[in-house]
Amino acid sequence: MNTRNLLMGLIVCLGTAMASADTLDEVKQRGVLMVGVEAGGTGAILSAEPGGKIIGQDADLNALIAKKLGVKLEMIETPWPGIIPALLSKRFDMIMSGMTATKARSERVNFSTPYGDASLVAAALEGNAAIETPDDLTGKTIGVLLGTNTVDFAKGFATRLTAKNLPAPTVKTYDDFPSVFVELSNKNIDVVMLPRPIMGGYMVQKPGTFKIIDGLGDKSYFGVAIRKEDPALLAAINKILMEAKADGTLAAVQKKWLGAPTGPLPDSWSQQ
Repeated sequence: MNTRNLLMGLIVCLGTAMASADTLDEVKQRGVLMVGVEAGGTGAILSAEPGGKIIGQDADLNALIAKKLGVKLEMIETPWPGIIPALLSKRFDMIMSGMTATKARSERVNFSTPYGDASLVAAALEGNAAIETPDDLTGKTIGVLLGTNTVDFAKGFATRLTAKNLPAPTVKTYDDFPSVFVELSNKNIDVVMLPRPIMGGYMVQKPGTFKIIDGLGDKSYFGVAIRKEDPALLAAINKILMEAKADGTLAAVQKKWLGAPTGPLPDSWSQQ
């Protein structure tokens, strides 16, 4: 009986090990790394040119990962609200598309070592003298992207202002960033709330148009999202990203698209 149990245990362990390597092996066997992205106007992180080519920081990093794995790259455009369900249903191998690692998301997927500062800021039109600090957002209207961690953060921020006996802002959600910025330009909302690097990309494209309001109290990071049953792929991605941090490749890509590196990054989420 003990021998039989031992054999069964070895079989289970072997099966688990084989499963953990499956996606990485599949990527190498097919010769293509399939990455889920949403390039609908996310500025310097990811955006689509008129001809459909996807460019930006994460496009360059996706290409780097594919090259290091010795395969070609295919980026699969996916609406943001459904991008994690699409990963879980195996439409692609991973997500690298300016996704902020959050506790809620980490319950569904694993995240790689951080590769960028995704801390949230608010942005107003440059000529709006009524908004200079976070407390100036009282009673204002904040635009955020649907399906992002910014929605929950903005609602929590509103609650914190209420606790200070200040009028809570109104939070409005939009399907894509171009829609948010059209609303901001038309003064239908007062500010947009989003990760600093994404906002930095828009400011590079339209200098003198926007101003940033710091001090919202958020500190977060971008990570590659990978299915929990794919530890071998996660380990491979972490190795590539850690090497890119160490040899200056990541800093060079960020300088190219964001104007400067996004600062020191923890090696793992446990260091947050």
